Amino acid sequence: MLTKEEIKNLKLGDLEKVHMIGIGSGVSSFVATYLINLGIEVTASEFNQDSKSAKNWIEKGVLYEGGHNARYITDDLDLVIFPNGPIPGNPECEKAEELNLSIANVAEILGLISRNFKTIAVAGTHGKTTTSALITWMLYKEFRELPNFVIGDEILEIDKSYNFNRHSEYLVLEACEYKRQFLDRAPTPYISVITNVELDHTDYYKDQEDYNSAFKEFISNSEFATIIDSRGKNVSEIVSDLNVRVLDCKDIEDMYAGVTAGLYGDYNKENVLRACGVANLLGIFPDIEDFPGVASRFEYIGKTDKGSEVYLDYAHNPKKVRSCLQGAKERFTDKRVVFVWQPHSIERSLSFKDEFANSIGDADVVLIPNIYSPIREQEKYRDKLSDEEFVEYLRKSNEEKDIRYTKTFDNTAEQLDEFGEESVLIFASAGDLKEIFNLMDIENE
Repeated sequence: MLTKEEIKNLKLGDLEKVHMIGIGSGVSSFVATYLINLGIEVTASEFNQDSKSAKNWIEKGVLYEGGHNARYITDDLDLVIFPNGPIPGNPECEKAEELNLSIANVAEILGLISRNFKTIAVAGTHGKTTTSALITWMLYKEFRELPNFVIGDEILEIDKSYNFNRHSEYLVLEACEYKRQFLDRAPTPYISVITNVELDHTDYYKDQEDYNSAFKEFISNSEFATIIDSRGKNVSEIVSDLNVRVLDCKDIEDMYAGVTAGLYGDYNKENVLRACGVANLLGIFPDIEDFPGVASRFEYIGKTDKGSEVYLDYAHNPKKVRSCLQGAKERFTDKRVVFVWQPHSIERSLSFKDEFANSIGDADVVLIPNIYSPIREQEKYRDKLSDEEFVEYLRKSNEEKDIRYTKTFDNTAEQLDEFGEESVLIFASAGDLKEIFNLMDIENE
């Protein structure tokens, strides 16, 4: 792997041939598009060949059909880009290391690219995607063209394949804190936006202090300013001893009181206010009342044949769950809220079981088919907490609430059939829960 110093001094324009191991993510697709626009020959491999993105790259002649194969790694490559790092057992990773080729991960290359733009990097435990999308939409409305953007999900009405614009000076970047990745993705943000700083990813961070230290380092690299809301937990602590320009959202709240972007819930008010903070720093008006929304962020899916409205949300930590349900109660005051929930990761469910138990108060009914367990944690955590044990813990903490362990997607779909137009169905997952939609009769109006 190239060292940090070697990557910092890497001149992308001098490269002629680059291979990417993985191109399906928004980050990888943006990096590939940028390199191609420099005139670099880019090839790629991808395990998932069925996505819209993969099919698009195959049509462009960039993505090899089929999965990963060592034959794609040749000694004439100037650079091989790994996903987050070497993948044990991956033939292309092993061949690249065997040939002693120049290697970097995609976050490092994105970070190198980001230095060429006024990068607005949004970081925090939750709220990153919606805040990033609001800022992207705001810049689009102001300048009549999309900025460059790398966001975790789709902005409705905007095709993610159009996230590169060589004519825009801005790059809006969702900067994930997991394993301190945001330090690579956005090493020198023009503006850093901090949403929340509540401990997460406890498989990596030791405690809140360790978590805070990552954010301190991220903020300290900001070139122009940092946007915070000092009313949030742990937020004041991360900026207290840093020599950076800070815009505090509580100081501009009255100025932007009429801006809502058509979103519900206190958490979305916070996201909108952060976007207004960016507008304030850039000297533009936040024209976002026609914001179309973000996929999987309280996204309307349709109605069941019994008349229940169906929504999909990404809620996967206690604050997101609480905020999602609070927004649902605020919006649907006369309906029963049925929360179809797939907790994300055994590690998170175990570490925050008390917080999760306290987060579902606004749900009338809770249906849980399983805990979604990412591959990265299965060997370490698989025996630590079962689906049934987690559901039973929730029941004991919420004795008056209807909480059901449905065990399978089929059983879940069958039980949902009992709810009609008096109920709203909120699906919450960062995993594969939406596969249940295939088992239901849902009409998208």
